[in-house]
Amino acid sequence: MTAQTETPEPVTYHWIATIQTGRGQIATDDGPVTAVPGVHTHTSTYQAIHGSLTEKYGANFVVLFFSLTPDQL
Repeated sequence: MTAQTETPEPVTYHWIATIQTGRGQIATDDGPVTAVPGVHTHTSTYQAIHGSLTEKYGANFVVLFFSLTPDQL
């Protein structure tokens, strides 16, 4: 008999990031992101969000602020 491993339920997080582009533009974006505990990490979730910001602003930017918290009150 083999043991079944259950994947935890996805959790919705809210992220906020402030970036500055190479041209000096400063922008703050935010939104929800879904991650599965034990599958995704803070690092992998940050990298996914960073990828989305790269698509939106191009690769030439620095992150000035980043927050990732469970989307709950």
